[in-house]
Amino acid sequence: MLPITDLLKQIKQIATIDTKENVRFANDLIKPVVVWNVNEYCNMSCPHCYASAKVIKKNAQELPTEQAETILKQLYQYGIKVLIFSGGEPLLRKDLFHLIELASNLGFQCHLSTNGVLINEEIAQKLKQLGVFYVGISVDGLKEFNDSYRGLKRAFEKAFLAFYYLKQNQLMTGLRITLSKANKDQLLPLIDYAIQHKIDRFYVSHLLYSGRGKEIQKEDLSPEESKQFMWEIFELADQFIQQNQNIRFVSGGNDVDGALLYLFVKEKYGESRADEIRLLLEKRKGNSAGEKIINIDHLGNVHPDQFWRNYTAGNLLNHTLEEIMNDPLFLKLKEREKYLKECQACPFLMMCRGSHRERALAVYNDLWAIDPACYLKEYINKKPIIGVRK
Repeated sequence: MLPITDLLKQIKQIATIDTKENVRFANDLIKPVVVWNVNEYCNMSCPHCYASAKVIKKNAQELPTEQAETILKQLYQYGIKVLIFSGGEPLLRKDLFHLIELASNLGFQCHLSTNGVLINEEIAQKLKQLGVFYVGISVDGLKEFNDSYRGLKRAFEKAFLAFYYLKQNQLMTGLRITLSKANKDQLLPLIDYAIQHKIDRFYVSHLLYSGRGKEIQKEDLSPEESKQFMWEIFELADQFIQQNQNIRFVSGGNDVDGALLYLFVKEKYGESRADEIRLLLEKRKGNSAGEKIINIDHLGNVHPDQFWRNYTAGNLLNHTLEEIMNDPLFLKLKEREKYLKECQACPFLMMCRGSHRERALAVYNDLWAIDPACYLKEYINKKPIIGVRK
C-alpha cells in the first residue's frame, strides 16, 4: 500500500509519516501485517475476486472456532501486531466477533475488509466496542454500475449506509475500488461521492491476476492508462491537501506507483523535494510479499500475500509461523533484488522491488520476470538516479 497523501504531506512538511495508521510504512516494523481470509464464501460475485469466493455457503469450507483460536494464539506468540480480517465476506462468519474480541484482547490492531452490506447500526456499534481500528469497504463504482458488477442489488446503497453507521461510531473508514477498463469512468465520480460522505481514505487498487481476477486479465488497464490515472490521482491528492480536504489517497497492487510519485514530485516541486520522497520510498522498499505482509487463507495455509494463492509456505495448524517465515521462497523474497531479471537495470528498483510476482507468474510463468503491469519500462537501462542504487 502506497500512502500517497501522507507522503505528499511529508515532503510539504505538513505531517510525519510514522502515524499509528501507517504502521506498515515504518522501516522498523519487523513482524508482517497479516491478512486473514477467515472464510471463502460471500454474498457477492465480483469478477475480480482474488479469493474466488463462493456465493453458496453449502460448498464452502472454514476452520472451526477452536482451530481459528489456535491460529490467533500462534500469531500472538510470533509477535504479529496488525491483523486484517477478510474473506469472502468475513461478516458471514458466525464467530467473527468472538475472534475479533480475542484478537483485540491479545493486543492486535484489528482491521476489517468487507463489502459493507451487512453493517447496520448495531454491528457498527459492536465493531467499535470490540476495538476495531479501521473498516475498509469495497465499492467499484456508482449505484447502477456497482450493483450490477458486484452481483447484488442495493449493494451501493447498503455500503454507504455502512459508512454512515461507522462514522457515527467514530470508526476510521476507507473505500476501495479495483480499477479496470470496466469501471475506469467510475473513478472520479466515486471520489466525489466519497468526499461528500466524509470517508477517511480512498484506496485505488490495480487489478491482480489472482482468483477470478485471472479470468478478466484482458480487462486490466493498459500500462499507459494506469500511469495516466495514477498521475491524475497524485494531482487530486496534492490539490486536496492545499484545500484542506481530509480524504487521504492510497494505492495498492502496483508498486511502480511509488516511482511515479517520485517523478511527479520531481516535476512539480523540484529535485530537493524529490530526493526527500525518494529516501522515504527507498526506506519503505516497495513490494514486501512474504516479508512485511503475509496471507492466511480459510484453511490456515500461509501465502506470500492475499493475491499469491498458488504458493503455500505451510499451514499454521501443522507448523509454527517462525518455521513458515523461514520457507525457502520467503527467504528469497527478502533479497528478491538479486533474482529479478529486467528490473536489475531499473533506477527505481529499490522503490518498487519488481512489484507483484504473481502477475509475472500469471503472464510469463516466470517468478522473476518483469511485472507485466509495469508502466515505467522505458526507464530500464537508463542512467541510475543518484542515491537509488546502493
